[in-house]
Amino acid sequence: MKEDIQLSDNDKKTPLYDVHVDLRAKITDYHGFLMPLQYSSIISEHKCVRNNAGIFDISHMGEIVIEGKGATELVQKIITNDVSLLPDYKAAYSPVCDEEGGIIDDIVVFKYNPDKFMLVVNCGNTKKVNKWINNHKTDNVNINDVSDQISLLSLQGPKSEEIIRLVSGDNCTGLSRFQFMELTVGEMQLTVSRTGYTGEDGFEIFVNNSHCVNLWNMLLEKGKDMDLKPAGLGARDTLRLEAGYLLYGNDIDEFITPLEAGIGWTVKFNKTDFIGKESLVRLKKYGLKRMIVAFKMRDKGIPRTDNGITHNNNVIGKVTSGTFSPSLEIGIGLGYVLKRFAEHKSLINIKIREIDYPAQIVDTPFITPYKHKD
Repeated sequence: MKEDIQLSDNDKKTPLYDVHVDLRAKITDYHGFLMPLQYSSIISEHKCVRNNAGIFDISHMGEIVIEGKGATELVQKIITNDVSLLPDYKAAYSPVCDEEGGIIDDIVVFKYNPDKFMLVVNCGNTKKVNKWINNHKTDNVNINDVSDQISLLSLQGPKSEEIIRLVSGDNCTGLSRFQFMELTVGEMQLTVSRTGYTGEDGFEIFVNNSHCVNLWNMLLEKGKDMDLKPAGLGARDTLRLEAGYLLYGNDIDEFITPLEAGIGWTVKFNKTDFIGKESLVRLKKYGLKRMIVAFKMRDKGIPRTDNGITHNNNVIGKVTSGTFSPSLEIGIGLGYVLKRFAEHKSLINIKIREIDYPAQIVDTPFITPYKHKD
């Protein structure tokens, strides 16, 4: 993430931009959006989410609605996962791949019913994904990019259920992981899902732009006795990395396949067909050359993106995400290495400012995750 940038008049603002400025947030340019990097400190906001609850403005995310008799068929074609048996009002995580199996984006698919889906996409990929879907659409579907109309707030942390109950009663507390519902609170029409990007319990709330500020203020007011605090993109990044979640543009992109990225479980080879299937079948058959690994530093040293990963003075890969873990108080990261080193969980070194620092390949998540309801 870039800091200390020169802000441009062409940058986009969410409906909460003025609120973030009033809260004295440090603003950063994130894929063309002026977003809060932090309000107080990344570490304090991170710990607030882990121990209590935090609220994030993630209205920069894109939302694309697919409707019509051919909606299920189109979604099945463009994603690697399988939504054909997904219950109504359930969501699923999935890559969208090109013909070579490279990841165009990783998205969450919300299934309202077989004739209506909403795809939540990364903000830097919204136009690209929308164009990709339209290139494969049929006459019996309508595709509508509603990103500029919809705001999205993320309420995350062990106290999030108590807080959402104060806003919506018991309506949302019975949601299982990746389940969602539509409801009305006052004049606000909300879609609430039990999803998140932190490894904690939490809810993501879609709301029309006109009600976004009201919803933000309501949540903060209801949650003040539970120490709910605003959190920025900095804490969102350290939280997701501790949970072992991938970040598009860092850990995955069009040159990386789901099999290499450790999310092969999202590729349903038993589906009749989907874009990229042939290439992924071939890759699975002949084997991977590289794989993503998680690693924990054994001593000092904080890994950063593009640091080299070495073994016996030989470069075997590079870091794609790295940070200081506020929960573990040590450096952690993700990166790609040659397959044999990944499989044996080898001791490795991370080259930081030309010095090799020892690290151990480990399993993810780095922290004990919240046990979500089934």
